[in-house]
Amino acid sequence: MKGQAALFTVVGIGATLFCLLGISWIGPAGGFLNLLTPLAAAYLSMRFGLRSGIVVVVVTSALLQQLATTYTLAAYLGIFGVGSLLLPFFLRQQIPWDRAVLYATVGSGAATTLMILLTVAVSGINVQALIDQMIQSEVDQAMQIYRDTGFSDSQLQNMQQVVDGLGEFIGKNFYGLYLASLLAIQSFCLLFLQRFKGRHYDITGISFAQWRLPAGLIWLLIVAGFFLLLPMETVSLIGRNLLVVLLPLYFLQGMAVVNSFLRKKAYPPLVKGLIYFLLLILNPLPIIITCAGVFDLWIDFRRPRQKNI
Repeated sequence: MKGQAALFTVVGIGATLFCLLGISWIGPAGGFLNLLTPLAAAYLSMRFGLRSGIVVVVVTSALLQQLATTYTLAAYLGIFGVGSLLLPFFLRQQIPWDRAVLYATVGSGAATTLMILLTVAVSGINVQALIDQMIQSEVDQAMQIYRDTGFSDSQLQNMQQVVDGLGEFIGKNFYGLYLASLLAIQSFCLLFLQRFKGRHYDITGISFAQWRLPAGLIWLLIVAGFFLLLPMETVSLIGRNLLVVLLPLYFLQGMAVVNSFLRKKAYPPLVKGLIYFLLLILNPLPIIITCAGVFDLWIDFRRPRQKNI
């Protein structure tokens, strides 16, 4: 068992580095690999114990210090590294999966906040300036990748406008987008752990088909929407950031409604996977699914319907 754990740990370190730095090695397509970055440490922590996951995170961090910039190291720890240990830690405590995801998201956010505050204290710059530097670094890195792939000048100009616009949007909604990103990463990591758990470990909690958000959360959504309509920029900013976090949560509840319907159908797994994929990428289906998650509070789509005789 120890030999197997050691082998898996070495492979996990290599896989983590490849997923994190893939965008630099294989171009824009490598961006999709970033979502896979925390999976190795989380899986090893669940299967062999937290020690294996800690080794992956620590060794990966040490290698990143030599192979990449300090910013890349901080981004790995804040976005992927801490959460890849917190999620399995809570799951191994037999905490229900939805609370484990919430605690891991909050913990990752707290760790990132601490790193930002320490950086601000050492460098002497304010928080917003630091965030702007981080966003500009990502914009510059993205444009450099596009230049290396051989885009024409006209294409690069168009991409520059798109990337600059995206950077501006992220800057205005940074806090909400960051928390939403952490939530998405932890949810994807949980899905992976659930899919490949086999007989190695257990994950407790209600089935996803029956999962729903607390009813009282709808009032926060209503308040966020009201803030968005007010002509005060600060209040509107709070509303936008709240919506960026809340709407993905209600999208997940909408997907739970879809999951409850698909479980009743004898579709092959490939067909069900294709349905989920289309619901994620095909407009306006994500909006419809989010609305279903919101109105599930009142309509209760999953309630058994009595057939008329």
